[in-house]
Amino acid sequence: MIELYFWLLVMLGCSMLVQGFYRYARTPGYKALFNILTFIGVFVHEVAHYTLATLFGVKTGKMRVKYRDEDTSRVAIHGSVRIPESERNSLLQTFAISFAPILVSTFLFMFCLDVIFHIQTELWIKVVAIAFGVSLLIGLEPSGQDIKMIGWSFQNDPRYSLYQIFLLVLSSVLVWLFVDVYYFVLPFEVLYYVEYFIVLTAFYFGLKGVFWIASKIAQGIIKKMGKTQVSSPKFLTRRRRFKHIEDPNEREVQW
Repeated sequence: MIELYFWLLVMLGCSMLVQGFYRYARTPGYKALFNILTFIGVFVHEVAHYTLATLFGVKTGKMRVKYRDEDTSRVAIHGSVRIPESERNSLLQTFAISFAPILVSTFLFMFCLDVIFHIQTELWIKVVAIAFGVSLLIGLEPSGQDIKMIGWSFQNDPRYSLYQIFLLVLSSVLVWLFVDVYYFVLPFEVLYYVEYFIVLTAFYFGLKGVFWIASKIAQGIIKKMGKTQVSSPKFLTRRRRFKHIEDPNEREVQW
């Protein structure tokens, strides 16, 4: 699945180019069209954040997508998803949510390519697919806030963050070595990439369970050898922060 990561890099580069063209566009007609496409792209961006946050069990607040600036009423398309308990989220949760827009938008863009080039359909549908694809390119780039959130999450619990990185890398290697995602015939190429991430997630949590069971077995063996009090390393037994009670002093951020 190396080509998927190549796709992500290409999409990121194309997004930067399209956004640069949008910023410097001055012709009123083109600018108005790009504003509409940008609003759609930003909407998909924020929906991707919100959806992945929900799937990963992260507590979320309001999702907002604005076409105009609240103070000046000028066109300034922007959006946000509030995360009231961000400090309770692990590195993996934050990483997945921060990069959700580029992942979701890439999958949707690949589906648009299938509609444009491989599916026999009416011309207006292909035109809509082209316009939607451009809006995805505009909105998929991670914001500076998205990147900062990853660093904050790592600093909150470095040991557990390193443990998650280890599990993720090991899962990726095992999937690459032993899993053939083309075993099942799927109608669209993009579905194979979606399947890859589903299998990767299964391997990750499977490995996490294996290490947890191994730690419990090791505890039992050590106890039988005479040591009465044995505790697992905290990074193997860390409870999810979002299940704790609310703390009014915690930082509220937005993606």
